[in-house]
Amino acid sequence: MKAILSESYGGPEVLRVEDVPLPKIGPNGVLVRVCAASVNPIDWKLRRGHFQLLLNYVFPVIWGADCSGEVVETGAAVTLFKPGDQVYGFKDGSVGKTYRGTYAEYVAVPEKSLSKKPANLSHEQAAAVPLAALTAWQALLQDGKLKPGQRVLVHAAAGGVGIFAVQIAKAFGAHVAATAGSHNQQFLHDLGADVTIDYQRERFAERISAYDVVLDGVGNSVWPDSLKVLKFGGRLVALVAPVPQRSKTKLAFLGGIAVRLLAAKLGARLRGRSLALTRTKPRGGDLEKISALIEAGKVRPVIEKIFPMEQMAEAHRLSETGHVRGKIVVKIGG
Repeated sequence: MKAILSESYGGPEVLRVEDVPLPKIGPNGVLVRVCAASVNPIDWKLRRGHFQLLLNYVFPVIWGADCSGEVVETGAAVTLFKPGDQVYGFKDGSVGKTYRGTYAEYVAVPEKSLSKKPANLSHEQAAAVPLAALTAWQALLQDGKLKPGQRVLVHAAAGGVGIFAVQIAKAFGAHVAATAGSHNQQFLHDLGADVTIDYQRERFAERISAYDVVLDGVGNSVWPDSLKVLKFGGRLVALVAPVPQRSKTKLAFLGGIAVRLLAAKLGARLRGRSLALTRTKPRGGDLEKISALIEAGKVRPVIEKIFPMEQMAEAHRLSETGHVRGKIVVKIGG
């Protein structure tokens, strides 16, 4: 099969189309013929080697987490899928030192990481959903403990995770404020945001107050003002942790003591508010619930651009600009 292979960490130029052996599956594995994949920021951050102190992969590597395609083979213990099923999901590459991701014509994925593809989406549309939508779902409902009628602020709301966060929060009956640049204000309204804030021209802490949940996809530069807009007992849920570089201390931001260290750093600013860092898990059960919202017309993917497989490097370059509306999708097979 053909796959996008990397022989080392580096820039987009390390991504090359190569012929590699077909992956093998275990008892709980599903072999998927990939029709489309998507590019997430974690893909190029891993490719650059941002997390190599924590995830030091053995090369060559096939990057990529999201996929949508067709089941061609199942392991002996698989009960949820059969050959011919149209599925989508994401593959977690943070386990082990070997990474064989979804930038390939075929990928082996654990059964628990997949769901049936929504019937009203093409494979290209479906590939834009899994990691970003699951991140939004788990951040809001698991870490943010979102309840109907609560008030939610979504930062970077026009990005891959943000678009799903706005729609999921609205689907659960929340009042949603959303931040983005000037050219995305009407887009946020169209997604369902009740309040849109142009971060280039105004400070969100001067526009809103007494919110229950803040979902941060920007970084700790917005944390002080985010805490100001939270009510007592409110929750700041961060998607972006400080990136570890050279010291073992910084690795702790991706480990179990991350929240305690960050909370200690913020100190009195928390004042009865809580901080959580989200780590997305590939749960097919959560993805099924998202699929139901998609098929009900309450959630939709947004695609900035679709690239052919041979232009994966260009897809990564576009993602690295940080100015993508929704998701970047790469067409892999027919």
